[in-house]
Amino acid sequence: MPSKEENVQKKSENARGSTRGGVSRRSVLAAGLAAPLIIPRYVLGGPGNQPPSDTLTIACVGVAGMGRNYLAGCDSERIVALCDLDHDLVNKRGVFQKYPKARRYRDYRKMFDKEVGNFDALIIAVPDHNHAHLLNAGIQLGKHIYCAKPITHTIGEARRFKQALLKRPKLITLSSVQSAGTEEARSTTELLNSGAIGSVRELHIWCDHPAYPCSLIRPAEEQSPPEGMDWDMWIGPAPYRPFNSAYHPENWRPWWDFGSGTVGDMACHTLHIFFKELQLGAPRTVYGYASTRNTGFFQNLPTPECQSNANMVTWEFPARGDLPPLNVYWYDGGMKPHRPPELDSRIELRNSGLLFIGEKGKLMADYYGGNPYSGCHDDDGGSYRGLEGGLLLPEEKFRDFEQPPKTLRRVEDHYREWTQACKDGKETICPVHFGCEMTEMALLGAVALRTRRVLQWDTDNMRVTNNKQANDLLDPPYRKGWEL
Repeated sequence: MPSKEENVQKKSENARGSTRGGVSRRSVLAAGLAAPLIIPRYVLGGPGNQPPSDTLTIACVGVAGMGRNYLAGCDSERIVALCDLDHDLVNKRGVFQKYPKARRYRDYRKMFDKEVGNFDALIIAVPDHNHAHLLNAGIQLGKHIYCAKPITHTIGEARRFKQALLKRPKLITLSSVQSAGTEEARSTTELLNSGAIGSVRELHIWCDHPAYPCSLIRPAEEQSPPEGMDWDMWIGPAPYRPFNSAYHPENWRPWWDFGSGTVGDMACHTLHIFFKELQLGAPRTVYGYASTRNTGFFQNLPTPECQSNANMVTWEFPARGDLPPLNVYWYDGGMKPHRPPELDSRIELRNSGLLFIGEKGKLMADYYGGNPYSGCHDDDGGSYRGLEGGLLLPEEKFRDFEQPPKTLRRVEDHYREWTQACKDGKETICPVHFGCEMTEMALLGAVALRTRRVLQWDTDNMRVTNNKQANDLLDPPYRKGWEL
């Protein structure tokens, strides 16, 4: 006798036909035949308005959560279609009301079928486990893409979409790393590039997330999803789980089935500052440790399906070209590295930050770049020393060191950078293919936390050489009917 889960799945398959996990053939054909979207240049906007010929048409999937922030950043353009499974939540947050002319959908495939010729660019703001299907659709339809990070849910997906996008250079993409290219981030990169602290041998990264409940066990209670919400479609390619408010709305990130934990969620927000400069592509060894949950005295309760409240990850990199071996350490859930002894005792470690330890000195920076102590004062009324890019230690040694000249391009408006690049055909500072590289490093950390083993990484063959469980997590199969 079929299980309840099988009945739900079969019913959904019958309702959808054969296009369940991807874009319908009709959509792809329509994309090839669609009329040009750009309005002729002679059509001018009114006084003070952006001409229609310079206006990007945008569709967004996932608008109740972070998607509404992405849309707000692009609201000088024309938002033509909005898609979300939970219309109740979208209405409560006023997104439909803000864009009354945008057509509304629950199923992104129906949106693509009807709107494929009406929009230039796609915003992807769904949970991690559904990114791949939206990326695949956007690429097939030839749309510019703005994608939430981590770009993908698995390392296998990250590699495939990086290669797919490199083959489509005319598609303009941007990762949702809002601090990429800011004055603060660039100042830290330039200070690091100056060689002031010499070759970096240790990097400590600490983050004040998670901002959601963790160390949970899968709920046994099956609840009813919001009215009109297709829960089977929300699950998508992930293993089927009955609806529960422990997952939705916005509590999905710590669950490994749907999210990537804090290291997957947040690492890209800081890696862009130093990823290329430190050549962080391929660690040799990765391992992680996590806090435990106890329900009584020495009564440990494992939570293998959900990340822990506090986590630590180490990536060990061998020598890379002229760079020496490097260990990168991650801390979250309130954990921080030991404070450097050179740091003035009156200065507190921020809740999140960066500490580069080099052969000639140390550099402390804000998590998103810049000086974490800019404008701060000590008890005697004096101000803490530091440069735009960070605080060099020991202070006495670097008393006369100056912030290096500005040599890197800055981004003043994260969202406008993407929309303007879509019109100009120029690559953004943090394109999705670069986001895939950072995502791979972050997801290796997530795999280490899930297995709780020391993992030996063979990057050329995309495999862990000493742990089968880890290999099973690198590119797991999709749920039946959702194959790409």
